[in-house]
Amino acid sequence: MVIKYEFIGKAIYFPKEKIVAISDLHIGYEDSLSSQGIFIPRRQFEETMKDLKQTFTKTSKVNEVVIVGDLKHEFGTITSQEWRETRKVLDFLREKVGRVILVKGNHDKILEPIAEREEMEIKDHHTTGSICFVHGDRLVIECLDKDVKIIVAGHRHPAIVLGDKYKTERYKCFLVGKYKKKQVVILPSFFPFIEGSEISNIENNKMFISEKKLKDFEVFVVGDEVYKFGKIKEII
Repeated sequence: MVIKYEFIGKAIYFPKEKIVAISDLHIGYEDSLSSQGIFIPRRQFEETMKDLKQTFTKTSKVNEVVIVGDLKHEFGTITSQEWRETRKVLDFLREKVGRVILVKGNHDKILEPIAEREEMEIKDHHTTGSICFVHGDRLVIECLDKDVKIIVAGHRHPAIVLGDKYKTERYKCFLVGKYKKKQVVILPSFFPFIEGSEISNIENNKMFISEKKLKDFEVFVVGDEVYKFGKIKEII
């Protein structure tokens, strides 16, 4: 059985299942920088909301949004920015789709108070039909069930550097490949500021997929559209 999906900006959309999945919003990044004495314009929430709204203009009906981990940024606390802006994002999504699923990422160690306030459940993974959503820093055994055909993960923040000898630019990208007979889609970060970690730097991928297998994954670059660029081993 083939699971049909589309890449829309930094999101993946399953039209039959009416599901949108995004990953790695890292809300609260600006507060984290401020605590280190680094001050940048406060645009993260505005840019995140703009990208979310744009995503929904390009889908048909959506019943469910899955946030595939790292909704917030700070590991050991909840900053005022995270309390305020995370709840606004979740309220917006719930008004749009009715059901929001929170998959726990490695940055979401203290997410429960926000989830309880929003009356949402946090999961180690979320399986619906033949699709398993998991953050990607580790793989839960349920994603290898025989009925699962596709695994959707985040965590890697994949990006690619394109250019010539005069100019280079970094772009977010999706990675698509196989793992233990399952199709795997690794999502780009939804985070609006930093493009991500270069795919050539696979020795630091810190995912459940080995470096050797990751080289066989295909790259889909996020621009004004999403463009197929070939396999990692053909690019790096």
